[in-house]
Amino acid sequence: MIVQQLINGITQGSIFALLAISFAVIYGVLRLVNFATGATYMMGAFAGWLTVQYVSQNIFLAMLAGLVTGWSIGFLIEKVAIKSLRGVARIASLICTIGFSIFMIEIATIVFGAETKAMPSFFNEKAFTLGGASVVWYQVFLVGTALTILLLLQLLIFKTKAGLAIRTVSLDFKTAGLMGINVDRTISLAFSLGGATAGIAGVLGSVYYNIVNPTMGNLQGLKSFSAAVFGGLTSIPGAILGGYLLAIVENFGVQIVSGGYRDIIGFVILVGFLLFRPRGLLGKKSSL
Repeated sequence: MIVQQLINGITQGSIFALLAISFAVIYGVLRLVNFATGATYMMGAFAGWLTVQYVSQNIFLAMLAGLVTGWSIGFLIEKVAIKSLRGVARIASLICTIGFSIFMIEIATIVFGAETKAMPSFFNEKAFTLGGASVVWYQVFLVGTALTILLLLQLLIFKTKAGLAIRTVSLDFKTAGLMGINVDRTISLAFSLGGATAGIAGVLGSVYYNIVNPTMGNLQGLKSFSAAVFGGLTSIPGAILGGYLLAIVENFGVQIVSGGYRDIIGFVILVGFLLFRPRGLLGKKSSL
């Protein structure tokens, strides 16, 4: 039972971690919580679903569709709304991301309908045993894919010039500009990366949970925000850690309390950390 809950937690934590890092990248640059992340997750899932229905039943093509959709949404949000509000109170930008989230949910409801759609499994659903726990091959694929994406993002942020620009802008806008860094382009890149990560997570999550609907990102986005706060919104490694820890705590928590309280666990952790350790486990004063 312990091994089973641990494996389930790691699987779900991979989705949380992808979304948590989306929150962390954008927050690190602008000190802004992008509450459109959950809706971007949903739009990525629908992009993957459309690809599967009308192009090819290939999970990699579906993931590519989710990536492109998420990247485009992140870029659009920054260019259309956030850029023009950069000089005003931060609450205006936050409200704007909530507005974009509502807009995307309503558009998806109008276009696709409110009913839940199914995603194919892509993999042989026959389970194998690992340490006494039942595991399906898609869980292995999901965890491996998520870890690969998270590693690539880490390398991009900490080992490339683009990543150096993001980290510099996260420390000080004006200084970064004086150093010759294109601040506008760097902020757009951060939003696009955050959107792309959420879009891919949407495809992976929709296959795992076997659902696609306009509200699927609401709870997932809020839980992942809790995970990012848990690990540290100003730390990419912290956000990843928070994603996995939150999912594991949830899975073990339902063994102690009723499964109906599963969704409350993340928000209890969120409130607790905001009250007693607002920087999270690995958060720090400087960003990323």
